Amino acid sequence: MFDKYSRNINYLRISVTDKCNLRCSYCMPVGGVNLIGHKEILSFEEIYNVVSVGTILGIDKVRITGGEPLVSSLFIGQFKADKAEWDS
Repeated sequence: MFDKYSRNINYLRISVTDKCNLRCSYCMPVGGVNLIGHKEILSFEEIYNVVSVGTILGIDKVRITGGEPLVSSLFIGQFKADKAEWDS
């Protein structure tokens, strides 16, 4: 997959929430962000589908951001299991 400047796109960043508690400059601009409703946030299954399709299109690096939700052992465990599947 290539952008309009013919650069290879092989990287995907997905933020699991717009309510990140860490407030780092990487994903939280100085002016903040417009918060959206919970129903508008991708579900875990939707994130899985986006990454699965991305790997078919040549994505080989995925960065998951979003602060506090990422410390959940269930969340981390699920992504480890999914990564093993995507790598196979």
